[in-house]
Formats: sequence, structure tokens, C-alpha cells
Amino acid sequence: MFMLSINVKKHLNKLQQKKFRKEFKEFIVEGVKGVEEALNSEFEIAVIVIEGNLRDNSSMQRIIAKAEKEDILVEYCNHSDVADIQTTDTFPGVLAVISQDEQELLSMTEQKILCLAGVKDPGNLGTIIRTADWFGVENILLSEDCVDLYNHKVVRSTMGSIFHTNVLRSPNLQKDLEFLKKKFDYKIYSLDLHGDDVEKIPSNNKSIYLFGSESHGVPSELENLIDQSYTIPGSGGAESLNLAISVGIVLHRISV
Repeated sequence: MFMLSINVKKHLNKLQQKKFRKEFKEFIVEGVKGVEEALNSEFEIAVIVIEGNLRDNSSMQRIIAKAEKEDILVEYCNHSDVADIQTTDTFPGVLAVISQDEQELLSMTEQKILCLAGVKDPGNLGTIIRTADWFGVENILLSEDCVDLYNHKVVRSTMGSIFHTNVLRSPNLQKDLEFLKKKFDYKIYSLDLHGDDVEKIPSNNKSIYLFGSESHGVPSELENLIDQSYTIPGSGGAESLNLAISVGIVLHRISV
């Protein structure tokens, strides 16, 4: 009978809390796609856990073979273990513990940067990361008060794109933006209701596209750093666009 080791089970439970993700510098990804994306990335994988009755499934066999080739520990759990370790209502049969990727600001200085300030909704952040990956924008800079990048809802919403993008949480976003403007001549562009038409937004590698939260917009302390604001015109009765949709429109515009 398959049974998950006590130590692994305890560790997985701890990683569902932000403070332990930060302490261990690890996070959990669930599902075949997410685990396969992790296996194909440069991220370090500590352990893969598979529900034992699925071990002969073709997708699981693929994961097991890849893990064995990379000398990654694979453990098997039973149905009773699942209730203790799953982060979703329905366990997709496989998860992996991944080491967090440490990014540096200087690694972002030759390409476009998507910058998010105060984004609290995990689904929004995950969708934005996935959308940025689709449009080829690899560098994402987060303010310190954004939702935790490694929150399981964020990770799940990225659909594996967390492994294709360079995401950095800034300890002082204002200071980092000032540094990028002064040292590397970046321009900062944002959205508001009274800016130029978004069709005019520039697209070059020295551009930072700054978005605030849906509730509060761009923080006031960052407003004086903005070089130009733009507006997504609309003709309906909605008060505003969802943040992830707004980001998607801008990313589409700068990719064409």
C-alpha cells in the first residue's frame, strides 16, 4: 500500500503557508502540466508526489521517467494522504516541491518590464504572468505588497508560465524604478482614464509598463515617475476593466 512519508507530508503542509514558503524558499505546483513545465525548466525540484493508483497513467509515466533521469525523488501517496496535502478541491494526481528562483534587478535591464504595484488578487496575478508569457514579456517586477507569487492560486493560474518568466519582488519599488530610469534610461508608462489612446503607447526595450491595483490604481508615490499615461477607450457602461484584461490589451499592443 502506498503511503506518503511523515516528513514529506509535514513539509507539504507547511508550504501551504507563506511564512514557511519564505523560510524554505520553496513552493508547490500541482497538476501534470505544471509539473512537466517545472521538469523542463531550470528550476530545482526537491520531490515529486504522485497518487499511487495513477502511477501507470501515461502522463505519470512520462513524469516518472523524466524525474528518474534527473535523479529527482518520487514519492507515492494514497487516497487518505491526498486530503492532507491537496491545495485544490480536486487533487490532480501529482504535485512537485520547487525551489524558488532568485532574480536580480540588473538581469532585467535589457528588455521590456511589466511592473505591478499592490496587486492583491492571486487569480489576477497568475493570469497576468500567463499573459505576459504568451506575448513574450519575460520580466515582471512586483511591489512588496503584491500577493505572494508562490501562493498556490497564483501558481495554478499561471498554467506553467511561472517557469518561463523572470519575476522579482522589489523591497522598495519606488527606489528601483528611480534606479532604472536614471541608470538605464527607462521610460515608465501607465494607464488612467484621461491619458492618450493606448494605440500610441511606445514599444521598446527601455519601457516599463506600470499597473496599480483595481481598487487604488498606481500608488501616489510612484505617480511623479510616470512619463506618460494612456487610456483604453470603451463605449459601454462598465466603470472599469479587469486588471488582467487591461494588461493583456497593453501587452498585445506592444507586441504588434
